[in-house]
Amino acid sequence: MHSGPRILLWNYTYEEMLVIDAFFQTVGAPEVQTIEQNQGELTVREILFADKRSEKEYALDEKIMLFYNVDPQIIHTVMRKSGEWNLPKPIYAVVTKQSIEWPFSELAEHLVKERDFVKKKMDGQKKHQSCPHSEH
Repeated sequence: MHSGPRILLWNYTYEEMLVIDAFFQTVGAPEVQTIEQNQGELTVREILFADKRSEKEYALDEKIMLFYNVDPQIIHTVMRKSGEWNLPKPIYAVVTKQSIEWPFSELAEHLVKERDFVKKKMDGQKKHQSCPHSEH
């Protein structure tokens, strides 16, 4: 396994992967690596650098796109233009020095909680802004 930039994908269908492949080629994105269900309990480092599998399968019905050593300009382009390709909106995240040591399952659940927290907070702000007579 090499240490170059990669984009890790979780929970995409074969058809979605075909579209992602074409999209990534047009924006100059690096190599894609799919995280398989039998890799969910492995650390992100193991997924990136070891050809390992786990006996235990992991399931999470969320799409996740993890960027490992990817140029920030490419990340922004992928996030900005993926809607033009009718791709499902995933949870986007960058692999950090800390998160690379986490089991993917823990990282994924943390990302879902984080996304839900931000969404709830933003929904609350929208509600507050749309009601000028609110006492809050």
